[in-house]
Amino acid sequence: MSSIGAHLGIGKGLKHTADEAVAMNLECLQIFLRNPRGSKARQLKDSEVAYFKAALAKHRIRPLAVHVTYICNPAAADPGLYDLARSIIAEDLERSAQIGADYLVMHPGSYTTSSAEQGLERVGMILNQVLGRDESRVTVLLETMSGQGTELGRDFNELNEILKMINQSERVGICFDTCHAYAAGYDCSSPAGLEALLKEIDNSFGRERIKLIHANDCLSALGSHRDRHAHIGAGSIGASGFREMFARPFWADLPMIVETPAEGLLEDINRLKKMRQQERRG
Repeated sequence: MSSIGAHLGIGKGLKHTADEAVAMNLECLQIFLRNPRGSKARQLKDSEVAYFKAALAKHRIRPLAVHVTYICNPAAADPGLYDLARSIIAEDLERSAQIGADYLVMHPGSYTTSSAEQGLERVGMILNQVLGRDESRVTVLLETMSGQGTELGRDFNELNEILKMINQSERVGICFDTCHAYAAGYDCSSPAGLEALLKEIDNSFGRERIKLIHANDCLSALGSHRDRHAHIGAGSIGASGFREMFARPFWADLPMIVETPAEGLLEDINRLKKMRQQERRG
């Protein structure tokens, strides 16, 4: 059975985030541990970390994922940006372990002025460097992307190329974002589309690599390569698409994190929970 939760902010501190997660009846959780569009990260107090971990354990909110800041570009051709990405990933792995996180979710990045092949090599290299020095048990998850501009991760083969480079293969998995995948051209809105999707996954990195779902509807058209999240049932995937996912054991058993806009977020979570319950009864 899947757990259903959401991405919440930590601007008011981890204690407030834990209380909010409990009040919203979340079953799993994702957070940033620094400014989502910057590199600054405040020191976490032992007291707030202890409260956060205890609250999540008491209410069985699991898994816990941390999302790397958006400015982190592990495929960057610019040496300065590449070094920044390395330090952010390394620090976020340490901080993720500090709060007891299971996963660190990251975008593969953009190859900018170089080639896709060079960008993929840089991502593989940076992960090998960071994981080679990291002693935590946090699993890094590469997120499926919509493929805007020079963005990597637009198709499963690109992600598989990165995974094949990793020395500690068991430390890296995949986060499947429904909105991004749909915009990239993977139809997750119909029975036929979901069957074809699983075949493509099996022929690339394999379904066992997927550890987490970002459950977001998509305002853009199939294959548009435009990343525009929509509330569940208000986009091109539609409520029927998410019902079809719950009807299939593989998708239904994966934890889901909702990343839709704050206004209506709780309604989206409850909508997915209702779909899950209806599928169980059926």
